[in-house]
Amino acid sequence: MEDATGRSTPTILHPFAKQKLLESPKWVVPTVLGVVSVSSVAIYLLSLRSSRVPSVPPAIVVSACPDLAPGVRRITSDFGTRFDVSDKAFTVHAGARDMPPGLLYVVKLKDADANIVVWRDDDVFRDLKTAFPVFSEHVEQRSIRTTRERLVGTDRWGYLKSRERWRYVRFSSGDAVGYGPTLPKEASVLDQVLGSACLSRDTYFLK
Repeated sequence: MEDATGRSTPTILHPFAKQKLLESPKWVVPTVLGVVSVSSVAIYLLSLRSSRVPSVPPAIVVSACPDLAPGVRRITSDFGTRFDVSDKAFTVHAGARDMPPGLLYVVKLKDADANIVVWRDDDVFRDLKTAFPVFSEHVEQRSIRTTRERLVGTDRWGYLKSRERWRYVRFSSGDAVGYGPTLPKEASVLDQVLGSACLSRDTYFLK
């Protein structure tokens, strides 16, 4: 502000206004700091959890089997569920079993120990049903449906402290498929086989 002579003069703050600025409620600062602190902790915990939880495997949606693509073989479990397997990525070993009678498939990832077992829902999958869920840091289960929204099974998966993932899929027909603790990168390749689950056109349209 300037006076009549052009010199600047100090701005005078009204005593009441100054008092209002200085006398803010004592609870304001602690409350604001508390809110900021709680928010920071919550954001940190959420980011920590998201960094520790591996990605969720793709959901399985069962459809009528499409035409077979070149370089792919299709295996059929005892109760009719079918899976497509890439000849380039996997080797397939089939073994006949007597009790109960049937054909068990082991689909092995080439150049790795990771594999999938395709069989029926029995004691072959005991560890996937009982042991691994107990020792896992995280376990989830979801329903499996057809493209027509029919419920046809359950999909259960989890991961251990080592970040290895296991997965067990049971179909209402009695078929089952799964893999034991596997590194996430290899598990993602195995999931492609599980995701190919389909039914013959006759069986699918009867459901």
